[in-house]
This record gives sequence, structure tokens and C-alpha cells, in this order.
Amino acid sequence: MVAQAWRLRRDIAAGLAPWQAMAAAWDLEPRLARLAWLRGLDQPESLGWRLDPSWARSTDPHLLPGVDEAVARIRRGIEQHERMVVYGDYDVDGVTATALLVRTLEKLGADVSFFIPNRFSDGYGLHLDCIQELKASRDPQLLISVDCGVRSLAEVAASAELGIDWVITDHHALGAELPAACAVVHPHRDGYANSYLAGVGVAFKLAQALLGAVPTPTGADAAFLDGLLKLVAIGTVADVMPLVDENALLVRRGLDSLAGKNGPGLVALLKAAKKEGPIGGQDIAFGLAPRLNAVGRMGGAEDAVRLLLTRDTGEAERLMVKVESLNLERRAIQQELTARLPPPGAEAFDLVLDSAAHKGVIGIVAGQRMRASGRPSGVCTVIDGVAHCSLRAPEGYDLGVLLVLAQPFILGGGGHKVAAGLSFEASRFAFVRQALQRGAAEQAAGWALPSLLVDGEPRDLPDDADLLRLEPFGQGFAPPLARVEGVVASSAVFSADHWKLRLGGVADPLTWFAGHTRPERPLVGERLVVAAAPQGSTRWGRSWLVDSLLGEGAP
Repeated sequence: MVAQAWRLRRDIAAGLAPWQAMAAAWDLEPRLARLAWLRGLDQPESLGWRLDPSWARSTDPHLLPGVDEAVARIRRGIEQHERMVVYGDYDVDGVTATALLVRTLEKLGADVSFFIPNRFSDGYGLHLDCIQELKASRDPQLLISVDCGVRSLAEVAASAELGIDWVITDHHALGAELPAACAVVHPHRDGYANSYLAGVGVAFKLAQALLGAVPTPTGADAAFLDGLLKLVAIGTVADVMPLVDENALLVRRGLDSLAGKNGPGLVALLKAAKKEGPIGGQDIAFGLAPRLNAVGRMGGAEDAVRLLLTRDTGEAERLMVKVESLNLERRAIQQELTARLPPPGAEAFDLVLDSAAHKGVIGIVAGQRMRASGRPSGVCTVIDGVAHCSLRAPEGYDLGVLLVLAQPFILGGGGHKVAAGLSFEASRFAFVRQALQRGAAEQAAGWALPSLLVDGEPRDLPDDADLLRLEPFGQGFAPPLARVEGVVASSAVFSADHWKLRLGGVADPLTWFAGHTRPERPLVGERLVVAAAPQGSTRWGRSWLVDSLLGEGAP
């Protein structure tokens, strides 16, 4: 394993503490204010989204383009007792958005059901054969998309001939024109204030407008919306959307709500993930989200939606058994593919193809390779002669721009700056790889591969209870990471070759999970320098979760 270069997240001039104003304004422990400053926050008011996440700070949902038209069409459908179907997506963002909107429409008395396309037989987005099947089996008058549909011009047009209207809610990249739906609700239109909304965030804004709980919800409406924000927190973190500004507020309120009373499905999910006490962004990213994601990765995602919607404890427990089984199966398939692929090379874009790769895990493996190499990565499988690829990129790259460069060779693609997918004829793999490598090299020109950013030594990080005040941590507001150094005092193996280490001079133990890139097992007496994240537990206290082996720091 190659040790990674590192540097402090932000340069601090000797003798200065530029975070003092924030500490004084919010009565923060100085090390906590320092962490916020290291993440680019300079003014006390910028912390308000996290430390004072009041409804008054949030954006009026009626300012979201398309919301008023969507509310009018949906309310008319409810009044006329029309059958409605929420058409979602199989990832966590789509699953949580589906559950959120179904729950809201049920509360309003709508005749509503949901549909999730199958990752393998249907693929992402709107599909005419699925719409025709829904017409034949349920005869809906209104379909409402969540987390998909903004580029589905042909499918929406064909639906009109079947007597079906559409309300589209999405957050993926806009095309040259919008589909001819009754409404298109999208945060990238018309300079809306929060372009970072996840699909579930867009669905939440629509739900708030449908309830008429604006500009500031009160009473029962406020309690109901805080319950919905649990789903917003899970979906937003899972979809790796920036946790800044209003997104930070929505997710923070959702985390606070998750720490209270939950329905049977969330209780079962939290129990399976062994999460108790306060919930943070990383608890979602590495505990809740992978389990919900596994359902769609291994087949149909309907059971994930049912788990989130059920009000029956017995049903929740039965569904959670299925979800956990699928998650274990997903993990085994993922580990097998990881071991089978060659390690990332020195190319500007790491793109590999394995014709036998399971389509449901290629995105996870691409993310692992991206983190290991510090460069954009993609993993492809082949189905009926067509390569299907999942791409991941570190901050600073834009996969959307790279897909444009590959456009002459691909059949389709889309996504976000740091996560995207594409498909192409497998015989064109070399051309696609060359286009992506050329584009990635151009994007990286003029700057070196970034060093790993750390927040200092363990003593520079505040206690776990203080860290909770800055939640949510995640994309755009990085989780705390310390440079931990010491001589290995003891080394033990537990559960599937995970390491439990103790370093001399470091009070708390370190855990290094199998599957993370790591050297040969450290020997007692060997000096070790790693980047590690603090892991607080109400039962076991603080430990450190190793992220990577560190080499030299920046000069």
C-alpha cells in the first residue's frame, strides 16, 4: 500500500485563532469552532444552518420552480378521486422520496400507490413499457415521478396518448428542453436558492406546499414534516449531496428527529445497523444507507419502500430480515469483484471492465477505487453486448463534462458531478476510456493530485458530544479526520479479519476494517501513522476508525 500525502485542511497562521468570533457568537468549545473554520466557515452566521436549524431559515417551497403547478394538479386529482402512482427510483434517494410522497398523499386522502423500476430489467428512469403496464394494471390518471424523469420527453409525450398526466420531480441534470408534463419541479430551474436538493429534498418541498404548511409550519404540520425530514436526511446523505446551507438545516432537523421516536421500519433499520443514541451523517452513510441500497442493488427496491412505510412491527421485522440478507449477499459479491479487478494504475481516469461484474455493486466498487487512487474511477459490466458503467469522482472533477466528451461513443448517461452512469457498446470500450482519460487529465491540469486533508492531531478534536453540535458531517462538510501516530502496543484480529490496534501515547483504540486498503498487519513495536476518524459510542466510548496510511505531510 502506498502511503498517502496529507496536509492540514486549511493553513493557520502562527499565533492566530481566526475562529474566535464563531466560538464567542455560538458559545462553542474553541476546538469545535476551529473545525468549522477549517471547513471554510468564516462568519458566525454561516453556522446558523447547523446550530439554529429553525423553520424560519428554510426556503419557502412555493419559490421552487414548478411547485405551484404541481400542487394544483395533485389537489385536483385528490378532489376528483383520481388514481395516482408515485414513480420512483431504486437508490436510497429514490426510495426515501417515494416513501415520503406516498405518506404525504395518504395523509391528504389520495388514492395512491407506488412503483419502482427494476435495476436489471428496467434500468433507471421512466420507461414506456413500465408506464403501459401501470396503465393496464392500475389505470392511473396521474403519475408523479421522484428522483427521475426530467429528461424523459418521449415517455411523457407517449403517456398523454394513454390518458395519463405527469408531475415530474427531479434533481438530475436538465436537458435542452423540459418534458411536456403538467409540472416539472426542479431545483436547477430559474436560479432557485438551493440547487443542492436531493430528489427526496425536492419531494419534501412539494409535500410542504401540498400541506399548506408555509412559510413556517406549526403544530401537527410541523411534527409531521419533522417526521418526513428523517427520510430527507437519509436520502440526502446517501445521494452524497452537499450538506451546506439549507441542506444542512433539513438534514440536521432530520437527524434530531431520528434520535426521537421512530416508526417500526426505522426502528428495525436502526437496530440492524446497531445505531443507538444520537444519529450522525456518517451513521447514515455507513449504517442505514447501505442496507436500504442493497435492496435495489440486488433486484427490486419495493421492499425498501415498504419497510419505510409500514406501521406494523411484525411486518417491519420480516422485511428487515430480507433487507439484511440482501445486504450480506451484496457485500460478498462486492468483495469478490474488488479482489478480482486489477488495482488502479496511473491513468487520469481509472476505467475497468469486467463482463461478469454484478451490476448492483459496480458503483460501490468504483467509489472504493476512486478513494484509493484519488482520481475519477469507473467500473463496467456487460449485458447483451452493452457495457453499463458506474462512475465516481473526487471533489474538483465534473463527470458531466467528461460525459459530454464521450458523447460520440455512448448510448446514454447522466448523473451528478461526482457520481454518474453511462452505457455504450462494449466494443467501444477503448474509445470511451480514451475520451474519459483525456478529459480527466484536462480537468486535473494545473494542480497536483490533492493530499488527504486532516484536522490535526487527536488532541485537536473535541469530545464526541461537542462534535454532534456540528452535524451533519458528509459531502461538502467533511467528517473530522485526525493524523494519529504511535508505536503499535498491541494488535488483534476480530470478525472477518478486522484489526483492533492500540498505539503507545494514544488513549483510545483504533479499528482498521478489512476491505480498506492497508499494509501487511502491523507488528508490535512498529511505528504507524494513519488518518482516522473519531467513532463515538454511548456504550464503548471513543475509538478511531482508520481511513488510510499516511506518508509525508505538505511542506
